[in-house]
Amino acid sequence: MNDHHSVLTPTPRGQVCCVQVQGALAYRVGYPPTSWEWTPWEYATDGRFNGRRDDPEGVWRTLYLGATRLACYLEVLAYARKSDELSAALDEIIENEEEEEEFPTIAPGRVPRSWMTPRVNGSGTISGWFVAPGDIETMATLRNCFRADAIRLGLADLDTAAIRDGRPRALTQSISRWTNTLTDPAGNPVAGIAFDSRHGDGLVLWALYERPGDGPISGNVTPLDHGPVEADDPDLIEAMRLHNLVWEDS
Repeated sequence: MNDHHSVLTPTPRGQVCCVQVQGALAYRVGYPPTSWEWTPWEYATDGRFNGRRDDPEGVWRTLYLGATRLACYLEVLAYARKSDELSAALDEIIENEEEEEEFPTIAPGRVPRSWMTPRVNGSGTISGWFVAPGDIETMATLRNCFRADAIRLGLADLDTAAIRDGRPRALTQSISRWTNTLTDPAGNPVAGIAFDSRHGDGLVLWALYERPGDGPISGNVTPLDHGPVEADDPDLIEAMRLHNLVWEDS
């Protein structure tokens, strides 16, 4: 990844740190044709997407990217990780044989191999100014703006742990909606948000905002190549190991 230039940018509520990205290599695990296209609105629920940085009003879309393919896999496979609470709840469910045959379930910690079939890997480069919510100056501004919301939603405070974890979604989506209104040091709308994955320090992610005039692919993206998701991908193997996941043959 290229060296990034950061600038403190004023807003009506305080300063935020904007990081300039110039031709940075980025990856995405998504859907055909190249994985770089905005997710079609028909896949939204009641006109809204429910990602951590998505628009709660359902006006614009967000594309989630990673600085490494490993970071992408860790994000998209996190749903399948084992949970002691979920495992205990599933153990209490009594199913008869007919129900099991008609509605088969997969145990936590297992991923069906069919998960790979509809997905594609994409690589490309991105450019633009991204707000860094974890920066100390940005965090101070966000705390002034959204601490009351965080407490109302059941959190003890607003800190980097809260915005990194993404629960409750109403909080991170509200922050993202506000961030979407900001301008970069040149006076143009910011490209999105740059943040570290909740799965580990140094796993850089970007949330790229859809802007008026964008086609099927963001104007901040230059696609390079794409291909199928394959089980022998070293980054996929490593993500499965880190999440303690195994394939389920079906």
